[in-house]
Amino acid sequence: MNEIKLRPGEEFVYNGIRFICLDIIDGNYLAITAECWWKKRFNNEYKDGCNNWEKSTLRRFLNEDVLKEYFDTKQLIKQTSDLIADNGDKAYGTCEDYITLLNCDQYRKYRDYVPLFEECMWSLTPWRCGTNYDHAVRYVTPTGAISYGYADNSYGVAPVCLFKADNLILRRQAQLIPAE
Repeated sequence: MNEIKLRPGEEFVYNGIRFICLDIIDGNYLAITAECWWKKRFNNEYKDGCNNWEKSTLRRFLNEDVLKEYFDTKQLIKQTSDLIADNGDKAYGTCEDYITLLNCDQYRKYRDYVPLFEECMWSLTPWRCGTNYDHAVRYVTPTGAISYGYADNSYGVAPVCLFKADNLILRRQAQLIPAE
């Protein structure tokens, strides 16, 4: 298979899954799924700190069940996600995953490439850390606005991965990207 060089905004298929390249980081491809895969709760528990991505049931689901079923870790690079709250609180720190969600700063940065989905899409940005509103998480509405919902609500999930460019087996969406 010919080596494919992607540019931000281009769509490609990995293991039957449509992705959109958001950025090229150290020669590797940061990409988001072209569709929301599921409608899931951010966290099945509603208690203090349930808006912390590192402890969320959605994170476990993506990095255990989804990772095992759809991905080869040899073709992915772990990403460090910044868990800074919407109000700037850094209490949750960072977290490292093969599969993650965009935080609100990334959504703003890549907004031109992120599709507007029919359903709301979770981000991993907590509204606040601490004991007041530590159950609220930011999400993106179908119009592209950022709002918040409770962690035990169900919204769309658009996984984000950092693909290694070396030996990555993918193909272009023929109708969207002409072959070079």
